[in-house]
Amino acid sequence: MNPYLKRIRWRLLWISFACLTLALGSFALNQWVYAGSDDQCSWVVEKGKIVIREILPDGVAEEAGLLEGDELVKIQGRAYEATLEGTLRAQRFINGKPEGAILIYTVKRQGRQILLPVRLVKPLDWVQLALLANGILAWAVSLLVVLSAPERKSSRHFFYLAATALLMSGAAISGNPPLVMLVLVTLMAGIASALLPPLWIHFFLRFPHPSEWRRHRRVLQAVYGTFALLALVQVLVRFWAIAGDGVLKTVAGTPPDGLLKLLLNAFGIVATPLYIAAALTGLGFFIAGAFKAPERLRRALLPSLIVTAAICLDLLAWTILQAKYGNSLLFRRQIFIFILPAPLIPISFAYAIFRHGLFDVQKVLLRWVSYMAILALTVAAYLGGLAWAFSHLSAIPPGWAGALIGILALPLGWALRRLLKGIRRRFRRDFSSTRDIALSAVREPRKRFSEEALVKSLRRALGEAFQPQLLEILRIEDRQILLPAAEASDREDRRIYFPPQPLRIPPGLLRLARENRELVLGLGSEEADWIRDQGGTARAHVDALEAQLLLLILAGDTPHSVVLLGGKYAELNYGREDRELLREVALAAGQVLETAVMHQRLVVQERLSQELETARRIQEGLVTSHVPPIPGFHVALRLEPALETGGDLLFVKRRPSGTWLAAVGDICGKGLAAALYMAQATALLEQAAQTENQKLEEILCSLDLTLRQLLGHRGFLTLILLEWDEAGNYRLARAGHPGALVLEESGEEGPREVLPHGRGLGLRPAGPGDWQVIEGVLPPRGWMVLYSDGLSEAMNREGELYGLGRLSSQLRRLWGTGSPRAACEAVFHDVAAFDTQNRDDRTLFILGREA
Repeated sequence: MNPYLKRIRWRLLWISFACLTLALGSFALNQWVYAGSDDQCSWVVEKGKIVIREILPDGVAEEAGLLEGDELVKIQGRAYEATLEGTLRAQRFINGKPEGAILIYTVKRQGRQILLPVRLVKPLDWVQLALLANGILAWAVSLLVVLSAPERKSSRHFFYLAATALLMSGAAISGNPPLVMLVLVTLMAGIASALLPPLWIHFFLRFPHPSEWRRHRRVLQAVYGTFALLALVQVLVRFWAIAGDGVLKTVAGTPPDGLLKLLLNAFGIVATPLYIAAALTGLGFFIAGAFKAPERLRRALLPSLIVTAAICLDLLAWTILQAKYGNSLLFRRQIFIFILPAPLIPISFAYAIFRHGLFDVQKVLLRWVSYMAILALTVAAYLGGLAWAFSHLSAIPPGWAGALIGILALPLGWALRRLLKGIRRRFRRDFSSTRDIALSAVREPRKRFSEEALVKSLRRALGEAFQPQLLEILRIEDRQILLPAAEASDREDRRIYFPPQPLRIPPGLLRLARENRELVLGLGSEEADWIRDQGGTARAHVDALEAQLLLLILAGDTPHSVVLLGGKYAELNYGREDRELLREVALAAGQVLETAVMHQRLVVQERLSQELETARRIQEGLVTSHVPPIPGFHVALRLEPALETGGDLLFVKRRPSGTWLAAVGDICGKGLAAALYMAQATALLEQAAQTENQKLEEILCSLDLTLRQLLGHRGFLTLILLEWDEAGNYRLARAGHPGALVLEESGEEGPREVLPHGRGLGLRPAGPGDWQVIEGVLPPRGWMVLYSDGLSEAMNREGELYGLGRLSSQLRRLWGTGSPRAACEAVFHDVAAFDTQNRDDRTLFILGREA
């Protein structure tokens, strides 16, 4: 795990523990230990007298017979000064009595003193209960959010906001608490007052849509500083009141006056509007961010937005009513009505998070909730059992009671350990079962001859054994892998998208894997410098994937694929045993994969041989190899591909007009692809030959247009066309091909080359072909020779080409035999003996006219 995230999680742990302990402890002490008793009436000091001004309907004061306007003289025989300090002292006396205690009030009514018994009660503080429920719900939801994505600033701000709300729920005082608790609660209230308003604003500056204001550090410092100063003044004033026994008094023992009183009044006037402004500002940023967010996020946040706005308006109404009716006892006792809806805010956010996936909390919810539930139930059962035992066995001496508690703690600890181990097994299997599941992928014999089946089985086994958050099996191509796309947030909570990009495996790591079988590589920042060497983007991409380990699989000594693994079992790290097991899995998978690869190569080689043989037979069927007898002419032809298939074209066909058409061509390239293009060109020639009265230049134009659509960007066809009739008249056209050779009796110096100009077919970009057609008459005993460059460009060991001159001399020598067939075979035999290193497709066509 990243050390940065580890530090964040430890910080979250102690913050959660501190806030939860303080909030629950303060609530328990206020409600049960130091809860104050109440007479359910209010007193005011008027004209040197303590007068009862308000009595709660159906309260204990009304039951005792107290009336508004009665003058309070004594309580339980004690008289109190008719001052604010005196009333506070009387109130503390009442608060310190147990619930149900009866105090005798001496009141003066119409000039007569009356003794009235008042039974005290301890009402539940609904305001603090509602705040506590709101704080605990918000804390629980935020804890799940921040544990699922601690690297995101918005999730951390959500947690800090909820933790501060939880802390604020315990910052209340009722009854007669000791001085230590007063000081502690005052500090809690000061911290909550200083942090809650600015955190409220800061969170909605980042969520749901980042605002530009979050970048203004001076503005944020001013907001935090203002509320920190405000909270500091509140804490100092509160400490001043504690030192004065609940009343603000100067050193001389008098109430503050003059400038000091003016400052205190100004502070009281300024504080409330600032808190209202903070609440409304945060709400405004929430509304603005929701409207700027994507449609899906806006729909998800709509309930939370409505609830938050309604509660902010509710608290605003409470503040306004507080300023007008704050002195009313009935109003103060009904304040909880305004606070009760507060827990709806975390509930609405929890609904949006779980229903619409605003944060990925599912991966930690089950684990942590299970742990907490087991701990809570066990502790509750233990404490409940002790409470029941001591309520029924009150005569047990203290020494025996302590021994009993210690003895009961042993089976409790054992039971708790078994329960936690059982829950833990739900997230993490024992090592032996993990090993069996992980190795099951390479133990099935039927997967030994299929790469695809092995990879699928390996993925399934690793997923079942470790339940990783990320599991990707990627092929290694040219010593690199292609990382899948990922998305993450930076520390400013901006969403960053990483498209698929290559990650190079360094040669040193591959050599280490081959020699020492180091096949398991950690991908953390501290143990993968080779990723950082490829740039910050590669490092950030791996971090965004949250990949912890890279498992290298070698087929023999050849790198085949890698397995990327994220955190296992809800973010647990991989230990030494896990890495050893993964290394064993990689070794076994590599051995099985080597067998599968070899088998696949044999199958592919056999299939390819069969396909090439089939293609060769098909090509032989397409190439003209036998020409029917042509009156007055002898024809010899031969095509010999360099491989099983080739790209040379040889075509002879009688046209409907009675003339004959011959073509020799050469497709750019060799092998099966060239043979396919040759087949297409032959089919086009077949179609053109059957078209009545189509001239050679028209045939070439049609072929050029069609082949430009069929061939690739660099493909082309060179072609030479010869058309002749029974009288020996011929027409010759050429498209980038070597010219024709004419041998006749008058050519004492050798064959005459006929070379009409013309552009190759299918070339890009398109341009005018400008194909020239040369007409002539082939004399008796004359030969017309068409050939491909595989003959003239044959090369011997010294790098010398066979050449057009040698070919012409050989043809001239063989022309005297009068047999085109014998000349054709002799030329091929001579070229084959000459050629040693430049093997190419060879084609020769000889048309000889009889004497």
